Amino acid sequence: MTPIKHIVFGFALLIMGWVCFTQTAVHAKNSHTYFDTLQESLIKDGFDKNTIIKLYSNPKVYFETKKASGFLSHRESVLNYDQFALPKNIRKSRKYMTKHEPDLLKAERIYGVDKEIITAIILIETRLGKILGGPSVLNMLSTLASLKDPDVRNMFWEKVSKSTDFTKKKFQNWAQRKSKWAYNELKAFLTYTAREKMDPVRINGSYAGAMGIAQFMPSNILIFAKDGNNDGRVDLFNHSDAITSIASYLKHYGWHNGITKKGAYDVIYHYNHSRQYVDAVLKVAALLKPKT
Repeated sequence: MTPIKHIVFGFALLIMGWVCFTQTAVHAKNSHTYFDTLQESLIKDGFDKNTIIKLYSNPKVYFETKKASGFLSHRESVLNYDQFALPKNIRKSRKYMTKHEPDLLKAERIYGVDKEIITAIILIETRLGKILGGPSVLNMLSTLASLKDPDVRNMFWEKVSKSTDFTKKKFQNWAQRKSKWAYNELKAFLTYTAREKMDPVRINGSYAGAMGIAQFMPSNILIFAKDGNNDGRVDLFNHSDAITSIASYLKHYGWHNGITKKGAYDVIYHYNHSRQYVDAVLKVAALLKPKT
């Protein structure tokens, strides 16, 4: 490369770096503005002021307009649950059961939940723990919670109104309900990550804020999640903890040895309020049962 090209190339990199820095700074500034009211609420509810201000000053914490708009178009019934009963997925699930047999048997013994049911849920939720990406849980919950602020709500509506069949009135009602729900989940998330000394910025999950191998919502983590491997921590990105936590959850909602099919259906429905989901879990579990 000639000296002149070196200079031009270097100048171009400098410009690109300045643009990226400026965009990030603007993004962070905008996000901070969107989250002002939210931060005030969290501090009022007992979260440390300096911790909250520092958290929401992080450039990686921002308003998730595009991903949050998925709530306005998501339809559970269109998901393809038949894929989980395919032979290749049943084979993978059997290998998973062999690999994690001690934890599955322990959960089965303590909570009475069939190991096939636990495995079926993990298959459907995260492909046996293989798919754990997605948006930032903090960003998603903060974005939805911030919709309580009328100014933020109107800003969001202006950005999504052309891509949804919601009327403005329907959106306003939805946003008020969803922001209350998300705020409670956000508080649970911040409580959980502080308790387990996790960096909330680094945790990804579903666009609804579910996280880990078991895809628990933060409020359910605080109530039902268990330390399966006895290491003193509850980490739903750990298979042992996830397996034990699923069993704990199902046990709470009525699972017991010898449960009827109707009873099993009702309990699993608590895990995901979708008939298609429950049918898929029961179908996969039946296929995983030893052949007699």
